[in-house]
Amino acid sequence: MADTALEGVTVVDLSQGIAGPYCTRLLADLGAGVIKVEPPEGDYARRLGPFPGDIPDPDKGGLFIHLNGNKKSLTLDVSTPSGQVVLKKLLAKADALVESETPGRMASLGLGYDDLKDAFPALVYCSITPFGQTGPYSAFRGNSLTAMALSGLMYVTGDPDKEPLCTGGEPAEYFAALNGWIAIMAALEHRAQTGAGQHVDVSLLESLGCADEYNTVMYSYIGAIRKRFYSRHHIPTYPSEIFPCRNGYIVVIGGATGFPLMMAVLLEQPELETTPMFQNLWLRTFQWQKFEEILRPYLSEHDWEDLLTRAQELRMPFAAVLDPQTLLSNEHLRERDFLEKIEQPGVGELPIPGGPFKMSATPLRYGPAPGLGADNSELLAASGYDAEDERILRERGVA
Repeated sequence: MADTALEGVTVVDLSQGIAGPYCTRLLADLGAGVIKVEPPEGDYARRLGPFPGDIPDPDKGGLFIHLNGNKKSLTLDVSTPSGQVVLKKLLAKADALVESETPGRMASLGLGYDDLKDAFPALVYCSITPFGQTGPYSAFRGNSLTAMALSGLMYVTGDPDKEPLCTGGEPAEYFAALNGWIAIMAALEHRAQTGAGQHVDVSLLESLGCADEYNTVMYSYIGAIRKRFYSRHHIPTYPSEIFPCRNGYIVVIGGATGFPLMMAVLLEQPELETTPMFQNLWLRTFQWQKFEEILRPYLSEHDWEDLLTRAQELRMPFAAVLDPQTLLSNEHLRERDFLEKIEQPGVGELPIPGGPFKMSATPLRYGPAPGLGADNSELLAASGYDAEDERILRERGVA
């Protein structure tokens, strides 16, 4: 019985940046053998840091380590004929390929899906790009920020009297990675049934857009345009907002059923239960300034730990806004082993976020990210090249 869910699956990862590499890291964590094929100068994420001691090092960047654990690294210039020969030898033994080049770039090298499908009919070929392989934007440059803007997510984020805002992090990159990961596994299942591979076309823009009900769904169903409204959600559960407390910030979420009693108990002011504003959801929503005049002073006098515990005891889904230091020491995440530890060469022991799920029979595995070209000799030898061949490829700048 296999120890991991994807044991025996081989993936060639030509992608760079965030979306493609995180997609293939998830495959690697599930047990797939992922060969990260990098240009001789390395994935550009190797240059982004953060670095220990703020000293740049392509093998020690925090972002690269996070995205590329459990992989092997092969440096290869696939724009050269010799590099393409090596790549095709790898593909002959591979189940999937992931790439993130601008649409048309792979085809210009003779490595597009249509170029390879006859030679490798069982190959699952996944392209992850900002705007997809077709359409008027397909050749545009883009990233998570452009996807947030063009998907409409940015339109509904921020204060109503100010410019739109972006969210923290790179959500479109990770949404696209997850969609690519799921689609690859679906395509592998289809191949198991039919023997045929296929092309998976993932767009950052569409990955983010399909996760936003405020714009497309609300407008298409009722013709309503949601406006920016601070950090509030347009759902019938006011309050649903972020407030300062004594030692940080707390997310306060109310609800229609039982709200007056629960909030009155939480605030230690039982007389509030029968007030019109507490009894009537819409009155509370429209008179939110008056409601907050009651709520804010109480929150400012209490720590989030106390507020979170007491609110949850009342079945009110409050949540603290955790900073990175608190997050890493969070007792819930620690007990669930969400933060795994790896031994990264040259860096030492590092905590990393684990997978978004757990599997009882085939648990996920975690490991260090590879040094640039660390596995050249092994992977070239497995493709039929000897030490002299490797030397020649290296001297020509191919590997």
